[in-house]
Amino acid sequence: MSLNQNASSKSALLVASLLSIATLLSACQTSPFAREPVPEPRYVPSVVLGEAQTLTIMPNRVACASALPMQCLLAKSSKDGSVFQIPYDWIDDFKPALGTEYTINVRPQIDESKQQLTGHWTLQSILTQRMVATP
Repeated sequence: MSLNQNASSKSALLVASLLSIATLLSACQTSPFAREPVPEPRYVPSVVLGEAQTLTIMPNRVACASALPMQCLLAKSSKDGSVFQIPYDWIDDFKPALGTEYTINVRPQIDESKQQLTGHWTLQSILTQRMVATP
């Protein structure tokens, strides 16, 4: 009898353990009546155009110094002579041809809310363009 009683107490302990585990696991589940998480509102910048600038766009494209592989234009500022990269399609309404040097009038796009440059530009006019022999 003691053997039967021992086996039945082990079965009862096993059933109780399984019920405890099932109860604990169900406590981890979300209730179907719980509120769904609400995402933060999407930030939409208020873009304004900055002061017009004249840039010389070099005839060749280069690999951008960025995390994503893309082509950049080399631009030279007429203001201070500095050379910097602009991702290939970040000047609105400007489609440069490879091997052509351009002098363009552009305006930087500024996020008005943050008072920061967005990195994008808007073409005002193409002042000059000339074909340059590529090596």
